[in-house]
Amino acid sequence: MSETANYHLYLTDDSSEKFQEWRENMNGPDNSNMVKIDTALSEKAEHSNVIETKLDHEQWENQGVIMTQTLSVEGLTAEQNGVIGISHTISSEALEAVRMAGLYVIGQGEGTLTIALDGDLPYCDIPVTIILLD
Repeated sequence: MSETANYHLYLTDDSSEKFQEWRENMNGPDNSNMVKIDTALSEKAEHSNVIETKLDHEQWENQGVIMTQTLSVEGLTAEQNGVIGISHTISSEALEAVRMAGLYVIGQGEGTLTIALDGDLPYCDIPVTIILLD
């Protein structure tokens, strides 16, 4: 029996292996593939960081043909994965501004995330949630 490189999941194509042994390696209560997957996923979830901030309607900068705003994001690295979205606390007014603005991420650096517009300049602040993945 062999194992995968990253999570050491059991692999086999040995037709002589007994079913009971195979089943315990795949789904048993101790060190099985399912236990290893569950452990790996729970560790990933524990290593995310949620940051609540806003795009300030007065902080947009004209960069020639586009408007941008750079957010300071503590803990963000230049190559880190993550997600940004509008916060669940968004007002109807801010949601309409988001629809009209056509927001997208245009840049990422050490401690910074730059957002650009592909539409209308927002007339109010837009609450955003950033989730940094480790």
